[in-house]
Amino acid sequence: MDYTPDAAAAAAGTAALGLGIGMILFWVLFVGVGFIIWIWALIDVIRRQFTNSSDKTLWLVIVILLGWIGGIIYLIAGRKKGTIPGK
Repeated sequence: MDYTPDAAAAAAGTAALGLGIGMILFWVLFVGVGFIIWIWALIDVIRRQFTNSSDKTLWLVIVILLGWIGGIIYLIAGRKKGTIPGK
């Protein structure tokens, strides 16, 4: 194994590059999955009919303003309150 300063710097640079690519991949997946959840929840709110018309408006505001966190909240709590017409 070569322990010269140049070899150590090259190894550190390679490790940093791997960490950087890993972080980029993590954030792309994190943002991508969050965006998919947000779109899914937004489309589902738009398609569903609720017994109270203000419920739909409230869920739209929650999903739009809170992003993917609002989408998760809707998919867990609000989705059961509405029905899709024709099904």
